[in-house]
Formats: sequence, C-alpha cells, structure tokens
Amino acid sequence: MAQWKYADPEEVRLSAEILRTLEQAGHTACWVGGCVRDELIGRPVNDMDIATSARPEEVTELFARTVPTGIEHGTVTVVVEKIPFEVTTFRTETDYKDFRRPDEVTFVRSLDEDLQRRDFTMNAIARKLGGEYVDPYGGRADLELGVIRCVGEARERFREDALRMLRGVRFACVFGFDFEPKTWEALLELRGNMIHIAAERIRAELEKMIGGPNPAEGLRLMAQSALLAEAKILMKPQALEQARPARLDALPPQPAELRWAALLQGLGVTGGEAENLLKSWTFSGGFSKSAAALLRIDERMEAAGGAETRLVFIRCVLDFGRKAAETWLTYRFALAEADKLPAARFEQAAEWLAAIPAESPRELALGGNDIAGQLNRAPGPWLGALIRRLLEAAALGEIANEREALLAGINRLLAEPDTREGARSE
Repeated sequence: MAQWKYADPEEVRLSAEILRTLEQAGHTACWVGGCVRDELIGRPVNDMDIATSARPEEVTELFARTVPTGIEHGTVTVVVEKIPFEVTTFRTETDYKDFRRPDEVTFVRSLDEDLQRRDFTMNAIARKLGGEYVDPYGGRADLELGVIRCVGEARERFREDALRMLRGVRFACVFGFDFEPKTWEALLELRGNMIHIAAERIRAELEKMIGGPNPAEGLRLMAQSALLAEAKILMKPQALEQARPARLDALPPQPAELRWAALLQGLGVTGGEAENLLKSWTFSGGFSKSAAALLRIDERMEAAGGAETRLVFIRCVLDFGRKAAETWLTYRFALAEADKLPAARFEQAAEWLAAIPAESPRELALGGNDIAGQLNRAPGPWLGALIRRLLEAAALGEIANEREALLAGINRLLAEPDTREGARSE
C-alpha cells in the first residue's frame, strides 16, 4: 500500500482495509476527492472518503457496522474501530433542479463516469490502494499550476449547482490558486443563479473562507466577482471593497467571532444590528449573540474617554460576561497595529478585568434575601438594581466583596444617584 504523508496513519490503515474488503468482493474501490487533492498539495488530510462500484446494499452486506447517512445518493458510512468513513457508490447525476440538487441519481460501475460529474479537476482525482492515480481531467497538472478549472464545460457545471461558484472562490483564496479564464468567465456570466442557493449553504462556504488562511483574498474575490450581490446572504461588491479586508488577516481564525466581527464592522453593521443579521444568515443564536456582544463592547469602548473608560469597561463585563470581554481584548490586541491604536489602553483593560472579584449576583458575598432583610423591604425590581450597583462597586474596588463590607455599603449606595443609563430612582 502506498504511503500517505499528510493523513492520520490510523485512518489510512482503516480506510485501506475498507478498500481491500471491497476489492476482494470483486468491486472497484478508491480514495477520491478532497483527501487525494490535499495529499497532493501537502495539506493536512481530514476525511478519507471512498468511492466504489459496489451498490449501497452491497456495501452494507460487507461490513459489520454501517449507517445509511445518504443512501438516496449512494453514501453509506462504514464504522471501523469507532471511526466513520463515507463510502459512496459511483454515480451520475442528471436534470438538476433549483440550481443545486439533481432530479435523478443513477448508480454506475464506472469510476470515469463518477469523476465526470465532479466540480473541479482537482477534486476529480482518484487514488487506488496501490498508490496509482486515476486522473482523466488533468487535476494533478492543475494543482501544480495552481489553477481552478471545472471538469468539462464550466457553464454546465455551474448551471447544475450554483454553489460550485462560491466553492471555487473559496478554494482559490484558501489554496492561493487562480481561476482558469473560461471558468472565471462562466462564473461571472452565471453568478445571478446564486439567488437560488439556501443561506445555510452559502454561510457554510463563507465560514470556511473567512476562517481560512487568507480571508482578505476571499473578500477581494467576492468583491471582484459580485457573487453575492443578489444572494440570500447579501454582500454588495462596493461594501466589500470598503470593508478593510486586511484587518481580517490580522486576526486569528479562532474564536470565529473575531473575523466575523471585523467583517461586519467593515460593512458598517452595528452591534445592535449584528445579532439579527447573523441569525438571518443561519448562524446559531449563541454565535450571533457572541459576535454582537463583541461589537457592542467595541462601540462602547470607542465612545468612552478619560476617567469614564474604566467604568464603561466594567459595565461591559457585567452586561456581556467575562468571556465576551476576553474576546474583545483578543480582538483589540490583534488589531492594535492595523488600527494604529496604542496597545497600552487594552493592557490596562486586561488588568481591570483580572481584578474583578465578582461578575454575577451569585458571586457576591451577599444574597438578595440578606439585602431585603437588612432594609426590611419586600423583594422587587429595586433589589435587582441595587445588586447591580453592588456588583459595579465591587468590580471597581470601591467595596470589598465581603458580607460586612457589602452590608455597610448598601446605605451609601442608596443615598447616591444611580448613574447607569436608563436607571430610575426608587
């Protein structure tokens, strides 16, 4: 068996066992697609996907544990020693509907027919158990040239599945490749078909692009192609050109909120708008809220000045949580050079954060019932407002987070006006 340099040795061994079992049963079997491509260009190989002439039911009969993950499209997940491998029957696809899904999938016995249906030449390379390659469309040569080229006629491939255009842009920016001229011309001609692609599929491609090694190049290509000018995730080319894409390159890929916040900020999206916008782009509620919190903190800190800066930051921590504040600090430290801002300002905020003794009511050394008993008042909205003021005072170091100190500070706080925005007198 030929060696793989960039794949996990255990996954290579187990997937090779699957190929061997299929071949011993009289079927053709090979590795195909992304794993072969990534091995050839020296990138880490993730999924060892397998294609075979065996029908799904034949695959199921050969292995002890299988899962029919995509049986209608010929995909069976074979689980070996708790590791899943996708095994897909050779197939052809015809009469695509909605510019995305084929009306008809036909299982075939020919590897060449299966490779013919694939999107780009670099993804239409198969590798057999002995190490030999099956490459009828020149994918290896295109990888060496750094070229994105469709299998066959580019217009046909993009009419079949409009998402392939966005995948091509993603591959170009992640791998540092260029489009073959006819493939690029077809993309420009058919980009309007992106309106038919669901937002969640677009979002998944954008996540890989923004989280990749060269997000700024991705935004440049997105602006140049105007690929999302009419799509369900709308990004106008003019806005992308002005979005300061270089800031994304200055940020680490994780947590993902960093680069998405920078992109939204460049597009002129405010923290108040960000959460609903990201949800409409099918991001999870948690991610949308987290990215919006980062922008809200940044906006508040941008508006703060002088002696109020510490108070504003403390309130951000109490409003959005320590994790959000830490993410904001990561954001600002990474962008300090790009935005020409002094890092010392953020170093001071990091010190303030480290000194906060309590950031939620449950971390205070004094409970709500104790406060109500001390004042001989029934609990009500006033109690939550007072606990918040105690938290602020403790976070600012004005009152120690100790029971007696907090009790002693209650009367003083009640005698002072509540300066929080929107606070009402009791």
